[in-house]
Amino acid sequence: MKTILYINACMRGEEVSRTGRLARAFLEACRKRNPDLMIKERNVLDSALPVLTGALAEKRDQTFRENPHDSMFDAAWEMAGADLIVIAAPYWDLTFPAALKVYLEWCSILGITFHYTREGKQEGLCRAEKLVYITTAGGIIGNQNYGYEYIRGLGGMFGIHDSAWLSAEGLDIQENDPEEIMREAEKEAARLADMYLNGSTGVNPEQEKTWPIS
Repeated sequence: MKTILYINACMRGEEVSRTGRLARAFLEACRKRNPDLMIKERNVLDSALPVLTGALAEKRDQTFRENPHDSMFDAAWEMAGADLIVIAAPYWDLTFPAALKVYLEWCSILGITFHYTREGKQEGLCRAEKLVYITTAGGIIGNQNYGYEYIRGLGGMFGIHDSAWLSAEGLDIQENDPEEIMREAEKEAARLADMYLNGSTGVNPEQEKTWPIS
């Protein structure tokens, strides 16, 4: 493993974002285990990608036919070329911030991150085999983990079939100790990094891998 693509959707900024703190714990553990790793960060707030409309989608398709390496497709090429995808986003309104959805739409480019065979079968083109989704929540996510479900499905579309989610939950529940929850989640982040960088999660591929801390 040489390259991690870190998609940062921590909308409150690195200084105060609890999701960002948990993501840093995971990435720092990865770098500790492999100092030669290159971590490329894509902050969705800095990307300035426009919301796709019908007209813009047509323009995108035309541009791809003319020049598939136009800067319009940078996000997709980054996604396709990374060895590990790490997405960090807070738990907002049952999923994640809209800016992340916009970014992911610009990663979904036919001919870069996925394609169709002559028989019409959809196949992923991304090099990564693993994806990690990191989130935090003031309450308990429970069975309403729709953000991760979407990310996992999109990863499968891109050919990334091994995914895990790591969360710190219940951070704003009055009787809870948020700092203790975060410390425990950071320990789990290090454990997950060790498993992923060792080439195995230690879990049956058919079994969902979750690290919710509350």
